[in-house]
Amino acid sequence: MTMIYHAGLAAFLLLAPGTVPAMNDDPRALTLDVQQRDGGIDVQLIGHSAHTQQVSYTLEVTGNSTSRHSGKTTLTAGNTAILSTMRASASDNWCVKLVAEEPGRSPYEVIEGSCAED
Repeated sequence: MTMIYHAGLAAFLLLAPGTVPAMNDDPRALTLDVQQRDGGIDVQLIGHSAHTQQVSYTLEVTGNSTSRHSGKTTLTAGNTAILSTMRASASDNWCVKLVAEEPGRSPYEVIEGSCAED
């Protein structure tokens, strides 16, 4: 008896054990770009995912004051998007905290600034 497999299934079946890609092996979909400038910081929350997925996040920026931004959005596969831009006046002590949630992954934090040293 001859069996005909769809090309994708055939490729999957040919993978060696332990090489099946897991969703958690994907890079995190949310990252920060933090730039220190004279008297402050500029923060961009950047989303990029290999597959279309919904993500949610809370971004907190602390300098001379504290600002928070929360959101939920759908990232389209292969596209990079700037989800939030924040600016804060800050001396040497500033903190940026991102708490992110993606399907199939435990919530994660990205922390930059003086709070990362604690």
